[in-house]
Amino acid sequence: ALMRVLLSEPGVLLLDEPFSKLDRGLRDQIRSFVFDLARKNGLPTLMVTHDPEDGQAANGRVIALD
Repeated sequence: ALMRVLLSEPGVLLLDEPFSKLDRGLRDQIRSFVFDLARKNGLPTLMVTHDPEDGQAANGRVIALD
């Protein structure tokens, strides 16, 4: 589903736990691909996650809720 969205060239990317069901190796690869693509295309991205590594990989502003 994520790849279909990226191929449709959206104006904004809204992600809700997009990598949570992936194994560790695939998660790292897909995460890098998605965030690199978003940066290269100037695509605003909003992500909800429970994994702090997702926020670090996004390399953007992080708002943490306790």
